[in-house]
Amino acid sequence: MDKAEAAARPPLIMQVFVTSRNDDCYDSGQLKAIKRLTTLAQHRINQDGGIAGRKVVVNILDDQRLPQSTIENMAAAISDPQTIAMIGISNATRAQAALDANGKDLKASGIPFMSDISVTDLIKDYPNVFTTRASEDEERMPVIAEFVKLAHFERPAFIGIQSLLGSTNFSDSLKEFLSGGLVADHRLQLTADKLDPAALAAAVADLKAKNVGIVFLAVGGDRMKDVVKQFQDAGFTPPLFVAGRVDSVTNQGADAYANDVYQLAWNELPDGYSERLRALISSTPYPSQWIFEGAKNSSAPGWKDGTCKPRDEDIPLNVLDIPNMRALSVGAQYADVVSLIAEAARSAEITAEIPDVRNLIVDQLKTGYASGRGIFKGRFDNWSFQPASRAAARTPLIVMLPRGRSRAQLAPIQFLHLRDQSLQRIDTLYADIDLIHAERIDDSEKTFFADFYLSMNDRSGASIEQIEFANAYLEPGSNERQITVRAIHDGGQSAAYPDHMKIYQVTGKFVYAPDLRNYPFDTQRFSIDLRPKPGNTPFIVQPPPQQVRDHVVKVDGWDARDQYVGYDVDFVRTVDAQTLEPSVFPFYKASFAWLMKRETTDYFLRVVVPLAFILIIAYLSIFISTHHFEAIVTIQVTALLSAVALYLALPKIDANIETLSDRMFLFTYFMLSVIIAITIARENKRVEPIRWLKTSLVFLHIVAVPAMVAGMAYYVYLASSA
Repeated sequence: MDKAEAAARPPLIMQVFVTSRNDDCYDSGQLKAIKRLTTLAQHRINQDGGIAGRKVVVNILDDQRLPQSTIENMAAAISDPQTIAMIGISNATRAQAALDANGKDLKASGIPFMSDISVTDLIKDYPNVFTTRASEDEERMPVIAEFVKLAHFERPAFIGIQSLLGSTNFSDSLKEFLSGGLVADHRLQLTADKLDPAALAAAVADLKAKNVGIVFLAVGGDRMKDVVKQFQDAGFTPPLFVAGRVDSVTNQGADAYANDVYQLAWNELPDGYSERLRALISSTPYPSQWIFEGAKNSSAPGWKDGTCKPRDEDIPLNVLDIPNMRALSVGAQYADVVSLIAEAARSAEITAEIPDVRNLIVDQLKTGYASGRGIFKGRFDNWSFQPASRAAARTPLIVMLPRGRSRAQLAPIQFLHLRDQSLQRIDTLYADIDLIHAERIDDSEKTFFADFYLSMNDRSGASIEQIEFANAYLEPGSNERQITVRAIHDGGQSAAYPDHMKIYQVTGKFVYAPDLRNYPFDTQRFSIDLRPKPGNTPFIVQPPPQQVRDHVVKVDGWDARDQYVGYDVDFVRTVDAQTLEPSVFPFYKASFAWLMKRETTDYFLRVVVPLAFILIIAYLSIFISTHHFEAIVTIQVTALLSAVALYLALPKIDANIETLSDRMFLFTYFMLSVIIAITIARENKRVEPIRWLKTSLVFLHIVAVPAMVAGMAYYVYLASSA
């Protein structure tokens, strides 16, 4: 069988399970993001040859939060002979119902099922089922247990909901992993999706009487504030560790919770952006196309009872709004899994049958992408899986809402999983970079000079010695980084500087990766990248909130438009020289980034205005009497040569791509050539007798040419304002 025959066979189907909801006032955008990004991943896979030479189709199955629909969707996916993989389902209760009904058929089919189930016990009996969530026993609970130990929390307790599988599983795991177990375990019942106030008050009173040291909450985000209010009313506010998001308990002023609140997080770091998602947004000239959230759900009950309030139309939606970034994260995760499955099947022969490809994918996920051995670098995250549980190997971060505050930040203690499954403690580096001045930006050499202040909390002995500026320029020959550091304050207490803050002034030459497609009307990203210098002392950076950072920066020839802190997880890949055993070691990297728009006044005066005059003069020449044909053509040819000379006189940049400036000149050459060609055609003796053709040429000369120039001008305007 050749490639053409394989491509003619029915396409392979990736069944994607999603859950939509229409009870929110405005759409979260997650379903839209999943559809858009998985479709893009599908196109990339097919452009690369598909799987085993066959096209791939992503099929979306929506259960609308109905367990019966989840069961039916899974049954339909399993029964389809073209199904190559299944993706999705995050709700543990609906997942259990679907597996109970279809588990036997699922196991027999061998279809790789990349679920998003948080309770890994549900998939332990299904060797072809994986989950993109971290394992309760291998990732989540070891981190919680070690954190409780190092933070010296005593007498832990639990409040959850009896009917929710995720909540009861969390409680059971706490009893198993925490030294000494729980001093209290309250699993409450729901009435009309609400907690019984009396039962909740009794549980809080019991915890107060036992003087618990920390309370684990798993009641759902919507009900979190009810529990917190009960604690406040009882005058008992112990530290909380929530199975959800700490912003569910966020209040300001006197209503702020009087103790620390913790959560586990795998993405959405406080005051930090995923560098990969930012790169995805900036990969297109119009970032607004990545806005997914915000559509009105007219069927939401809140519009009838008045609880839904119209959005202020004067405040436009922003691609970087937290809800939209959350939707983008979910969509990118699904797209990553689609790409991962295709990558796992890359070695499949064209003659392979569907059951063989299914088995290959499952085998590759268990071996080639096993934790500590291999990794798939997606557009959202790095992906590998625990061989035993088949859960994603993703060590969570600990986020905290400090007492009395309304903004979350990373807790001081974090952890990384090593290849022997042990945990390595890493510290949070509370740091900021204040860019003072950037200059000598070289688009060809791809470097710039920067002068900035680096400030950091001296917690755990943090200093600049443990930081490497990852994108500092390496001098050819010596391979030394051109960095100069001057200590301004060495930490400790001071009347002039904040206590326990180390402050350095750093000057150096750094590299950047310019995207010159829209040069010279471009916006570029300049960054200072931080990563651990010694391999045995990793850290993760927590920047201050965006609104308190200094936004004033001077950059010669550029206007500062935005700044942010991006993060990414990089890794060191090694192969043991003796055993040939591959291994990977992850580490965090932070990027303090600034978006700068190039000043274009000089380019307008030197290039755009002369090109405009050249086109205008060539256009006006067509109105000269045809008795002066030689003069007309001379003017037009001279205009063309002038445009060529102007282009050759411009400073050259090593872009390796066609820039907007190049496109402008190519368009000018084309239009001048068209003007010359039409001028000659109008005077051709064979054309002159054909009245309709001559009229058409006149129309092209007088109307079409300026219309095309106006269209190009509008295109340049859109590109420059993107």
